[in-house]
Amino acid sequence: MIIKTLKARILRALKSPLLAADVDSPPPSPTKPGTRGGGGGGGGVAFVRADSFSDDASFFDAREAETPTKGHRHPSAEPLDAWELVDQDGRAVPAPAADPDPLLDFPARCPPGGEAMVVLYTTTLRGVRRTFEDCNVVRALLENLAVAFQERDVSMDRGLRDQLWAVTGEKSVPPRLFVRGHDVGGAAQVLALHEEGRLVPLLLLPPSANEDDGKKAPTKKSKCEACGGLSFVVCGECDGSRKVFDGGRGGARCRGCNENGLVMCPICL
Repeated sequence: MIIKTLKARILRALKSPLLAADVDSPPPSPTKPGTRGGGGGGGGVAFVRADSFSDDASFFDAREAETPTKGHRHPSAEPLDAWELVDQDGRAVPAPAADPDPLLDFPARCPPGGEAMVVLYTTTLRGVRRTFEDCNVVRALLENLAVAFQERDVSMDRGLRDQLWAVTGEKSVPPRLFVRGHDVGGAAQVLALHEEGRLVPLLLLPPSANEDDGKKAPTKKSKCEACGGLSFVVCGECDGSRKVFDGGRGGARCRGCNENGLVMCPICL
């Protein structure tokens, strides 16, 4: 209805100048039918009487080309699903591959038991203030992201320090973050990745792993009731004394704990 109204207004606007020109112009030339005025040159200009236009907009309707509407395509037209990407030479372009695992950009260095988890090596000793503060920052960052991770305090167990050095191939200083067998780096690297928005995709499990195992990405668990979140408990064999007694032969070094008389919390493991 709105389109027909607009067409009618356009026709009325066209009629008014044509009627005025028909009244004011001289009669047609007898020698040149179809033209007005005697001056002239080659071909003249043909005029159409305003009466030939109709108010019902049939003038437009008769000249409008049929435009295909949505859902009405030509039977011989190729379906859109059959289209494929081609280059400038007309050769088919392969479909883009799925996004690779972002962890592939980091060296493959897997600590013992860290193939499918997030492992953070830290220290709780305040001997070096910068190292202690860096460990606290990275630990707090992972906790705020609500990602489950295993913390390995090298100050509580010398074996963990040797373990870190063996994995990295150098005397690395904590903190050091490992994600599913890949060395992400120390505090500076982890904070830079977080600023760029790349840390969270690294910590999450890839979609393929979620579908195959039927598990969701690991999330932060509640604090362990056995160790209080320290990941260590007192050795049950020597009660932290580092010595065990065997009859009358005196004491012997306990082989089940570290130099501090502690063992890794079995619940956290």
